[in-house]
Amino acid sequence: MRITLARAGAAVLAASAIALAGAGGQAAASAENVLGPDGFGPLKVGMSLADAIATGKVGEPVGGNDLCRGYKWAYSSGPVLTISKAHGIYSIPGTAKGAHTPEGIGSGSTADAVKKAYPKAVDGWQNGTAIITTVTPQNPANRYLFGIKEGKVTGFALQAVNARDCAAG
Repeated sequence: MRITLARAGAAVLAASAIALAGAGGQAAASAENVLGPDGFGPLKVGMSLADAIATGKVGEPVGGNDLCRGYKWAYSSGPVLTISKAHGIYSIPGTAKGAHTPEGIGSGSTADAVKKAYPKAVDGWQNGTAIITTVTPQNPANRYLFGIKEGKVTGFALQAVNARDCAAG
């Protein structure tokens, strides 16, 4: 099975609420659990698989194929990191306990708060899930993807804007 942009985003958003409920006992991240414009703790979008594994925060592969697959990670029981063999980390879920963006947006934030924090954010749909996407203000190579249900963020992720081999082809 090929991990596609739609599958990766939908999997992160659909599983985030469940993962957040069970995130106790996971590794703590630095910088107060900020999923920033470049990454989370020592894990950065674009970081090679070898470098990501060397942090000690990346576990066994789950799903995907040799081009792009999910990997368990130390900060939550799921969803997983999405890593391209050729291009490195593609997507980091905002599922660590207390995770939020530098602007203070995290699970439970309102859609209005997302749009206030990110005035260039765009509404959309992905695999039946309402989403809001925005390029990160500090790094135009990455974007935030927020899943929305009943006007609130139910999950979010940081992703490379260019999905490369993690996208549908």
